[in-house]
Amino acid sequence: MRKLFGSIVLMVTALFVFGLLMPAPVTAAKAKEKAKPTIGYVDRQQVFASYPGIQDVMNRMQSMRDEAQKDYDTHAKNLPQAEKQAYSERLVRQQAQKEAELMKPVSEKIEASIQAVAEEKGLTAVIEAEVVIHGGIDITADVIAKVKK
Repeated sequence: MRKLFGSIVLMVTALFVFGLLMPAPVTAAKAKEKAKPTIGYVDRQQVFASYPGIQDVMNRMQSMRDEAQKDYDTHAKNLPQAEKQAYSERLVRQQAQKEAELMKPVSEKIEASIQAVAEEKGLTAVIEAEVVIHGGIDITADVIAKVKK
């Protein structure tokens, strides 16, 4: 009886130890699955340069700058230095506001595209490509494709 009891205890102990060790490879495999990169990176300059119609937007901004320069040259030439400075600052503020208005739809579409690609790929964070040292997933091409739609 004692031998039988000892054998049963030994068998239960072996099964218990085996049971503890058996899930280890499964757990390791799951850990590797979860270890997939959840950080993506994007080269915004490349996306910006690939944006449809961006050259037209840039040309419009340059035309507005040229007009502002002509306005300054025409209206500020006879003003005292302090007034010239104030006039220049006002034109710069106006120019910056107009450029921001022109760029807003571009920025919004790029941001929405980055967010959509991140969600599709299950990324928890997206950073600028220029700060990546190692790792992560490059989503630049995917974002460009989404922006072009």
